[in-house]
Amino acid sequence: MTPDSTQDVKREVFDVCQEMLKAALVIGSSGNASIRINNTDNVAITPSNVDYTCMDIKDVMIIDMNGEIVEGERNPSSEYPLHLAIYQARPDVNAIIHTHCVYASTMAVLREPLPPIVDEFVIRLGGQVEVAEYGFMGSEELAKNTVEALGPRNAVFLANHGAVCVGPTLDDALYNALLLQRVAHIYLLAASVDKKKITMLPTESIETQQQMFEVMKHLKKR
Repeated sequence: MTPDSTQDVKREVFDVCQEMLKAALVIGSSGNASIRINNTDNVAITPSNVDYTCMDIKDVMIIDMNGEIVEGERNPSSEYPLHLAIYQARPDVNAIIHTHCVYASTMAVLREPLPPIVDEFVIRLGGQVEVAEYGFMGSEELAKNTVEALGPRNAVFLANHGAVCVGPTLDDALYNALLLQRVAHIYLLAASVDKKKITMLPTESIETQQQMFEVMKHLKKR
């Protein structure tokens, strides 16, 4: 469930930004986060070019699904087209986090998908994390490529850029971002030892976890 009041959603976006900063998922003003406002066509989203260490709740912007400013005195994140495109394509998604974390960004630079190599990965993220084709930051091309590569899953890499994680709540999206960072780290460590020895989860396990992912998506719908 997403919060109902503007102040509630602004507080949620502000709080998750602080958590992203503490977890080293972002630095400075990089990355962004947003959440749908319940019972409206509006979205609360991080402001453009405001360092997280200086951000205040009042800096969080409210925009509509056309990207028009509804409330706030700053500019919304330059990645708002990406956020809006995901919301329009995925009714089950109520929150989005875009990070520039090191290990996920390394996978994005390698343009290498992240396969299911540990338990919980498929349950939370929905399967192999794909890489969206490159698009210039903030562009409609990037938004389109991201939606296509994300598909029904909860995470995607952006080529030469970073990662996007989604969920029914900001807490879910943040957890998914932390999980993605952790599994990308594990994959890269394993690859540095011997990439040929990296093994996927058994097919039966992947299929079972995929079913659990679908059940969780259904249960967490508004």
